[in-house]
Amino acid sequence: MPTPVTTTFNIVQVIDRLHIGGAERVLVTLSNLLYEHGHHVTVLTTVTPGPLAESLHKNIPLVNLNRRSKWNPFTMLRLIKTVRKFDIVHVHSRHNLRYLWLAKKIFGLKTPVFYHEHHGYRIHTSATALEKKMFAGVVFIAVSEQLKAWAIQKACTKESQTFTLANTVIRYVHDKALTARKESAFTELVMTGNFVPVKNMAFAIQLLAYLNAAETRYKLTIIGSVADKNYYESIVALVSSEGQEKYVRYITDCKNIQPILHQFDLAIHTATSESGPLVLVEYIAQGLPFVTYETGEVTAQVKEALPASVINNFNVEDWAGRIRLIQQQDKLKTGAQLAAIFEAYYSAAAYYQKCMNIYDEGLQHTNQ
Repeated sequence: MPTPVTTTFNIVQVIDRLHIGGAERVLVTLSNLLYEHGHHVTVLTTVTPGPLAESLHKNIPLVNLNRRSKWNPFTMLRLIKTVRKFDIVHVHSRHNLRYLWLAKKIFGLKTPVFYHEHHGYRIHTSATALEKKMFAGVVFIAVSEQLKAWAIQKACTKESQTFTLANTVIRYVHDKALTARKESAFTELVMTGNFVPVKNMAFAIQLLAYLNAAETRYKLTIIGSVADKNYYESIVALVSSEGQEKYVRYITDCKNIQPILHQFDLAIHTATSESGPLVLVEYIAQGLPFVTYETGEVTAQVKEALPASVINNFNVEDWAGRIRLIQQQDKLKTGAQLAAIFEAYYSAAAYYQKCMNIYDEGLQHTNQ
């Protein structure tokens, strides 16, 4: 383990907006953890704070640049003047790094930049010449080992400055008296993800229709913001054409799913490509059984302990079989297995220490 450079960092977390999404939730979780461990943390949004700003600790300063145009030099100068005050600039998502990189080229910046890549689909793409230039000057933080390998092999990042920091969440602790459920004739399914094509919600609707064709015993709640209106409308239309209107509900304004997961019997995750996926960590944190397509870092740990939870195809009959199989399993035993996975891989203490190690080692290399 590297020797810490300092016991306390001044850190600014940079993003365009704190809308409801995976990268945004990671930023909020990390900022709160850093603050709770005594670091001086500021969050900077370039465009607008967004709804997740309310989830930041009340003592974490939030700076918003209220950017109207990407090309306004005065806003770029404000950005550089703000982040110069910190030991570490931690940037989330590529378009925000690109904006900072351009501002840095114009106005200069010596503060070390740590870039956090959240998007698993990058492993299926090539890095552009511009990206290689941007990545050459940063400490690269990948959310999976696959992304780390992609960065080194395809984006030409330095191995000594490329790290993995798997996603985590802070486990929500319920008042057990408030989580009791009434008996129901229906199995309550849930899926979480913003309305975008990669989430593959159409398959989830087809699966629901297949399950209900034999015996109408399943309901599905979809939790996610309407990131793509056309896709959202296509899903609503599909629900109607499959005759499932009575069995599907939508929650499009949920900022934290953990407090409501006790309402459900089982979760499904049908996304075709993910890096985490973060939502699986939330299911694990709450001991909620699930069936997921085999994508992302989390499924590796889950598959080893609970192989029935992970499936590598999109055959509705196979998925229905897995759902029925999991329904027959001992819920207390499954919950205990999920709790063990969470403590081993995703606890807040482990996540914080990994982040500190990345900051320490990254600073050592950038200061050489």
